[in-house]
Amino acid sequence: MDDMDLIIEEQERLLRFRSIDLDTISRICLDAADTLKKMDAPCYIRAAVNKTVVFSMCLPGASMNNENWARRKANFCEQYWISSLHAMRNMQKKGTDLESAGLNSDDFGFSGGSFPILLESGICIGSITVSGLKGEEDHQVVASAIAKELGISIRSVI
Repeated sequence: MDDMDLIIEEQERLLRFRSIDLDTISRICLDAADTLKKMDAPCYIRAAVNKTVVFSMCLPGASMNNENWARRKANFCEQYWISSLHAMRNMQKKGTDLESAGLNSDDFGFSGGSFPILLESGICIGSITVSGLKGEEDHQVVASAIAKELGISIRSVI
């Protein structure tokens, strides 16, 4: 296990909610959007709870391709209850890919950028996803926005 894997696991352990509501999810997504706007990043931001999209925003320059990637990355994250970056790295270490894991690449995205909405118990109720940058950067934008909402500091994967 390398440093990035340790940081991802630490983020997933720390970034959990006692309870969460749609206003909180919107604040997290809007904070991510502010970060991305400062970077002039053409990204799509999406949050889903129980497979229902509860927040969606397309920043200037983003396209339908980003929206599709966000949906697929969110499915990947929610399939395993870990970030899509974590799931992708786990598969890479095992020498597997989506298809060999029984996952259709039309529905699952092999990339970082989707972070689970985890309760303190470890139950995943949804995901927050960014698409448009490199997978590690997408991941960190979401993780940092969640950490800000929770009032904690985390190490970065980038």
